[in-house]
Amino acid sequence: MDRRQFCDTVTRQLRCRWEAPTVRQELSDHIQDHMDAIISGGMGRDEAEGAAVAAMGDPEELGRALDAVHSPWPWRVFLLCARCCKLALVLAVVLTLQNLMTEDLPSPRFLPTATASDAFQDLLRENWEEEVRATGTVTGGGRLGDYTFRPQGEALLVYRPDHTYDDGIVYPGGLRLTFLVKTTHFQPWLDDVDIPWYALSAQDDQGNNYGPEDLGTYAESTGGRLLGHHEFSLYDADPTARRFTFTVAAAGERLTFTVTLEEGGAST
Repeated sequence: MDRRQFCDTVTRQLRCRWEAPTVRQELSDHIQDHMDAIISGGMGRDEAEGAAVAAMGDPEELGRALDAVHSPWPWRVFLLCARCCKLALVLAVVLTLQNLMTEDLPSPRFLPTATASDAFQDLLRENWEEEVRATGTVTGGGRLGDYTFRPQGEALLVYRPDHTYDDGIVYPGGLRLTFLVKTTHFQPWLDDVDIPWYALSAQDDQGNNYGPEDLGTYAESTGGRLLGHHEFSLYDADPTARRFTFTVAAAGERLTFTVTLEEGGAST
């Protein structure tokens, strides 16, 4: 067995792979020093190498002894960190590409605090003529499938005046209750959630029940592939009601949002 074969056999016993180059170099240097001493005594190089290697003992036994000294755990931690970094890099690239392919619309989430409140109200208005009659708190939310729903900001009760289209058709005005919901998920290959119209219903504290024809939801803004914003609206809300419960039911799952309006200011 020559020096290279001996070093290979020893280092194969090491579980801590990053220590292998250092151990190999130390073994090779030690064998070389022994060879030089033997050659100076008159022995040929090949014979001196064999004698120096033999003097090192059994390579497998030596390797096991060195393995006991060099713990494999630093190597394993290093491998784990390296794999996590690779995974994080791949995920970052995927998210970057997905975000580049997803339109970013204005949202209070991305605006300075000083302007977020006004911008939030602007987002929830269907046109500039709508007048805010009342505001309220929104609670509730939950999960539907892979998506998490959370209310964002206040609810608005706005009055929309009659609107006359260019062809003379008049669209009647009325009260509209609206609020924003943030949707999130952690699977970048999924699109933003699509809420079917028939999944919506609502009721208020005056005993009124509202069906899908009275409600609407659509994507108001998006923060990228993993984050979306959806506006929920109830048209022709009862002006005397102060508490509304919105229900989203789809694929055997359901979640609710509760809107509580401040007192006053809702009459048309």
